[in-house]
Amino acid sequence: MENDKQEKGSAVGSDTANLPEECVAIMVSLTSPRDACRLSAVSSTFRSAAESDVVWARFLPSDYISLLSRAVHPVTYASKRELFFLLSGRHILIDRGKMSFGLEKSSGARCYMLSARTLSIVWGDTPQYWRWISLPDSRFPEVAELINVPWLEIRGKIQSKLLSGKTKYAAYLVYKINGHGSRSFSFQPQETAVIVGDHISSHTVSLANRDETCRNTIMFRNFLRWRGVLTLPYIEDEDNDDYDDADDDETVDIASSPRLRNDGWMEVELGEFYNKEGENSEVEMSFMEVKGRHWKRGLIVQGIEIRPKL
Repeated sequence: MENDKQEKGSAVGSDTANLPEECVAIMVSLTSPRDACRLSAVSSTFRSAAESDVVWARFLPSDYISLLSRAVHPVTYASKRELFFLLSGRHILIDRGKMSFGLEKSSGARCYMLSARTLSIVWGDTPQYWRWISLPDSRFPEVAELINVPWLEIRGKIQSKLLSGKTKYAAYLVYKINGHGSRSFSFQPQETAVIVGDHISSHTVSLANRDETCRNTIMFRNFLRWRGVLTLPYIEDEDNDDYDDADDDETVDIASSPRLRNDGWMEVELGEFYNKEGENSEVEMSFMEVKGRHWKRGLIVQGIEIRPKL
């Protein structure tokens, strides 16, 4: 029985090995980038076919030439396979550096990241609330740094036709929190949403864990001040009475937690959606904290990334 299976397997291998490379290439192009890499290990015929432009042209976006023409820096490549792995290995900046584009490695689905400059940030152009800075580890020339605001509202939009069809996507806020800024995000959770037509995906998130030690310290210092015992000046992070308004008994179900990215930044999911084939809708994404009256600071926003949810 075992010998029969081996003979049958070898017969199949022999049959495929005798196929013209062009036919094998067409067969491989009907799979996925991940499968193409696996099939290249089957035989020399499959390896040669799996590396051909016939295969990788199918995995690239149909409008890849137009996309490359929008790149900030020229993109050079020797083959379509090389181009695919270039785009799936890192994003390229497009549209004068306001957006980045890449491909998801296993499927070839499109990925975009909207820079902070393309987002709608309430008071984003008011220097006393936000400032624009450059950071060496950001893919964009500028990022937005929050100085101090009581009302935090960030929104972004992208057309669904720019994305791959029949694909489940998620949007992520890409950010950092500097210094003691995480304190100001400890007392009130933030709310996120992704809206596509009638579909709404919303989360309650927290960019920082509730710091009970910090909360108790502030309450104790305020108590001592009230009694006239403590006469030291306020520290900047404590300089508002709104911290005392946080409800200690309130429990909040955090639906999405931040995670560290490979590039050293943090990200938190804003929501998800399924992009249908031929869909032409506006995808609206938001990150907000407007219920708490306390001031928030220290958030650095690089942008919002939209990529397939695996």
